[in-house]
Amino acid sequence: MSVPVFTASDPLEAWVERLRTQDMPIFSSTLAAIGEVAENDASPTSALGRIILRDAGMTARVLRMANSVYFKGDGQRISTISRAIVLLGFDTVRNIAVSVALIDAFLAGGVRDRVTAEMARCFHGAVHARYAAQVRGDSSPEEVFIATLLSRIGELAFWCFSGDVGLRLDRALTEQRCATEQIEMDVLGFRLRSLTQMLAREWTLPALVSSARSDGVRPDSRDGLVTAGYRLAEAAEWGWDSERARSAVRDYARLLKLGVGEISPVVLAHAGEAARIAGLYGCEEAARRIPRPGVAATDSGNEPAVAKGAEHDPVAELDVARRMVTLIALQAASTTVLDLALEGAGRTLGADRAVLALVTANRTQLSARATEGVGAQQLMRHFNFLLAGAPRDGLTDLVDQARMIEVAAGLPAAPGLSSLARLRAALGDRHQILVPVEANGQVVAVLYIDRAAERPAFNEEAGEGLLHFARLAGIALEQSGPRSGG
Repeated sequence: MSVPVFTASDPLEAWVERLRTQDMPIFSSTLAAIGEVAENDASPTSALGRIILRDAGMTARVLRMANSVYFKGDGQRISTISRAIVLLGFDTVRNIAVSVALIDAFLAGGVRDRVTAEMARCFHGAVHARYAAQVRGDSSPEEVFIATLLSRIGELAFWCFSGDVGLRLDRALTEQRCATEQIEMDVLGFRLRSLTQMLAREWTLPALVSSARSDGVRPDSRDGLVTAGYRLAEAAEWGWDSERARSAVRDYARLLKLGVGEISPVVLAHAGEAARIAGLYGCEEAARRIPRPGVAATDSGNEPAVAKGAEHDPVAELDVARRMVTLIALQAASTTVLDLALEGAGRTLGADRAVLALVTANRTQLSARATEGVGAQQLMRHFNFLLAGAPRDGLTDLVDQARMIEVAAGLPAAPGLSSLARLRAALGDRHQILVPVEANGQVVAVLYIDRAAERPAFNEEAGEGLLHFARLAGIALEQSGPRSGG
């Protein structure tokens, strides 16, 4: 495909120059540095690591994303950038770093409603596109994921930095009934997808980012996977029960050559996974806007989790368990099943919040991987416990001997539960239940739920439901073998 030649007066070229020199210069310099390393075959992979390590925030998020990609059933974690490059490959870590830097630049640009909505679609669509790539045997599903995530960089950059012209376009899009791209041409003199294509070339992003926004994309191509994932995410905003969403699911099923009944629970589970990944990138507002079954999407600053005071819902619990069983039967990625187990724990058992924590490969630590519910981010910070070198207590017995722990509210944690006593000191008195997730004969993770002391205690069925979710999660981990597809 030939690259068009632009004059200085071309409005599209003017926008690219503005973003390069005025609105996103720090991002552009970071990307240029990463690009130079990528294009120089003689550069050691450590050079990429040094660029990432310049920014502590980027380092943390790249490692979180690397662990999300690589997650193994034995609890192995990636703790250094160099290790991530060895295990995942240079290109995957580079693309993760680029996407983190790009999203940072957008968040710093003054997030608007259209930005968070677009980010939500991109994260949501990226998970669907990656799964489609896995099912179709694509050589690099993570490249498809990144390409989908970045497939609207022109739209995102414009809405972040557009000022008055953005207000004019927003008003025109709201008031007029013409096709979106025609309105963009009338107001801007170019289509925003053309801005995406120009920026993708300017920033040396994977070629798939640009090609997926071209005219005449074939549905069965890699470009088509990007398009299908995004369209499914867009349709879900009308409600999963809407005809638009049902039609998108049917199209997605045909693309994967699967039945609608097979693919529907996978699609619904991926909405929760997309919200989790958006959170890993630091895009909490976008995460809240991703439509999940039975959860109202929101663009407010409030938690979208189940309302505090909600009770155990056996029907919803059974629905989540059935979806987990279907995913296991389809041999879906264990990360997807784990995310669904956490969602079920947090949303169907009457809990205020829930945690999925992993035992590290050397079995020295138990650390939160993801949380759900009211105050979940605070809980994420505190749910980290040493297992080796610390005094033995109930938590070490849970991991070593697969014992369930339940501590009622209003009672001090027993001397043998010093770990939970520390948690209560930080978060307040509450009813707590912890159950082990076992795979291949050992505890590899823990599911935790709690509720505030002023609420009635969990009933026995809630504890049984949590154990059921944990057993299904363990089956998925055993099935995934030493390397998960998630």
